[in-house]
Amino acid sequence: MQQPGRPREFDPDETLSKIMHLFWEHGYEATGLSDITKATGLGKASLYAAFGNKQSMYLKALAHYDARMVEGAVRILRAPDTAPLARIDGFLSAPLTALRDHADSRGCFLCNASADRAALDAQTAALVRAGYDRMRHAIAHALSEARPDMTRDARAQQAQLILTVYSGLRIMARAATNPETLQQAKDAVMINLGNKTE
Repeated sequence: MQQPGRPREFDPDETLSKIMHLFWEHGYEATGLSDITKATGLGKASLYAAFGNKQSMYLKALAHYDARMVEGAVRILRAPDTAPLARIDGFLSAPLTALRDHADSRGCFLCNASADRAALDAQTAALVRAGYDRMRHAIAHALSEARPDMTRDARAQQAQLILTVYSGLRIMARAATNPETLQQAKDAVMINLGNKTE
């Protein structure tokens, strides 16, 4: 039984996941400390002791997202048991699947942070760049297997194009854009790579 006055024990990873989902869905400005205390069940003192101030919580939440969601995307793009163009198709299809099959219009926290905070905060910008770099390198890796005929420069350009389209799909999903419109953009990229999907 918990002793009177003893700080409430909690799982930092689980709590950070709750904070991450708040910032992911609502953004930095629209997420207040009262929202965080309500979602986590923790008081201000406990939150500050564990995660720092709101800015620190946001950065930790973004890093938490990177370690889970971005790393998951990188694993998909590097999966050795899947055809390389199928990996890229799956990567680009993720925003459509989230919106169309799960009514999830939160987009990508990394992409949201790019639009929401990166221009205002150097630490956020650094996390966003690092996450984008890892995805771009993973895309280039898949392209090197799918299109060994490509020059290094052409592969880098295609990787950037694919990442840019992915980010655009995620951002447009937040506005609940018609999934069919997003599908057309995704298909255009795959056609460009020589892998038309019906």
